[in-house]
Amino acid sequence: MQNIGMVAKQGYKYIFAFGVLFLLSLALGACQILFFALFSICVFWFRNPERALGSDDEYAVLSPIDGKIKSIEKIYYFDTQCVAVTIRKGVFDAGALRAPCDMELLEAKQRHGLFLCNAMEASKNLNERALFVCKNLDNKFAVRIIAGPLSKGISFENFSRLKAGRRFGFLSSGEVILILPANARISVSVGEKVASAGIIGFFSYEEKDARQSA
Repeated sequence: MQNIGMVAKQGYKYIFAFGVLFLLSLALGACQILFFALFSICVFWFRNPERALGSDDEYAVLSPIDGKIKSIEKIYYFDTQCVAVTIRKGVFDAGALRAPCDMELLEAKQRHGLFLCNAMEASKNLNERALFVCKNLDNKFAVRIIAGPLSKGISFENFSRLKAGRRFGFLSSGEVILILPANARISVSVGEKVASAGIIGFFSYEEKDARQSA
């Protein structure tokens, strides 16, 4: 069972507001069930559970969010062939964003936009989104976040380096796309449920072997 005792700071104001309304409803003797339900839903929505890392291998790639694997496809990025793993967050999934590996930030971009349903093709270009280009050892990769219809925005913290599994933001609804080198070994399949900090795959060990033999 997930620990809902911890909540993301992005939900504090909502939890506080509904908590006050619930206390007022108790004092006035009206609508207690309604405001308790709203308070409980808010706590559940912004829950921020602790997660153990799926692997401590320095080449492991972890899931940045809870959700379901929507697609795994080859794309052209960084002027080369890459593999893109798209994870769609479900309504009942926790929204904490976590570092998929030890990473150094190279570039960050955010573009404000709409909050269309992610099933719509137009959402890829029109919805609010953020992009983090990062480096892990000798591997360059990107994390692209596209907000969904239940989001009011993409919330993330400023960072330059993160350890694997470290929280760096929150997404109420939407998709997270990992853009990895083409030689990354993906260990999940389309339609599979994943939990944040669980294993998605591994970066290639070729660079590691090359460094050791140099």
